[in-house]
Amino acid sequence: MPSHTKDAAVAVTQAASFRDYEVQTPSARFSDWLVLQAGSDWAAATEHEFTKAIGDGTMPAPAYVRYLIEDYTFITDLASTLGYLVAKAPTMRSKARLSAFLALLTSEENDYFERSFAALNVSEATYRTAAQGSVTRQFSHLLLTSSGKGTYAEGLACLLCAEWVYLTWGLREARKPRPKAFYLAEWIDLHAVPGFEGFVGWLREEMDAVGSPLSDTEQKQVAQCFKDMCALEVAFFDAVWEGS
Repeated sequence: MPSHTKDAAVAVTQAASFRDYEVQTPSARFSDWLVLQAGSDWAAATEHEFTKAIGDGTMPAPAYVRYLIEDYTFITDLASTLGYLVAKAPTMRSKARLSAFLALLTSEENDYFERSFAALNVSEATYRTAAQGSVTRQFSHLLLTSSGKGTYAEGLACLLCAEWVYLTWGLREARKPRPKAFYLAEWIDLHAVPGFEGFVGWLREEMDAVGSPLSDTEQKQVAQCFKDMCALEVAFFDAVWEGS
């Protein structure tokens, strides 16, 4: 749950606009309002059984293989999304933060995938030639469309949702003993380290700064992007968990 309390969240869930939310909440943040607009999809994404199975070590190997393959096919699209946002970012500081994350994405995470595939006996030919599943295609399409054809705020909202969901469940699972499988333990660590937490914190600050001055209509469009991304996170976890 973001900085406001659960009771406060219940009280302002019906705030149709960010302006209403600001009136009701003294320390209102635009990023908190986005979570409220996502409704039950936020909890469904951050508390999904798939994420809990990573933390407690009960993840079935076939489900994690499906997940890794889908996520591997998605990395290129995420890198392209970051490229679009670097181009549209309003300040050099923003461009630098996004560029640094892009560099990290294409180095450490790529190495993680290759080692994990080897441990799970997934051949290089299999993961390098895999086609994206239906949900992954929708996920990628939303990110690429919002960041490439949409505004900076719309693309940022989608990226924030995707990364914030992972930080939320990553921090939760990091409080537990690590699972024995290195590919599960390292995946938690990648999304619970101070560097990643700091990046998501910066994304929130950037979203607050960019989103707050927008018109009500523009803010609702940004909120819809965030909500749609959240719903796709749930659908993605469902698909790899259930094998659909």
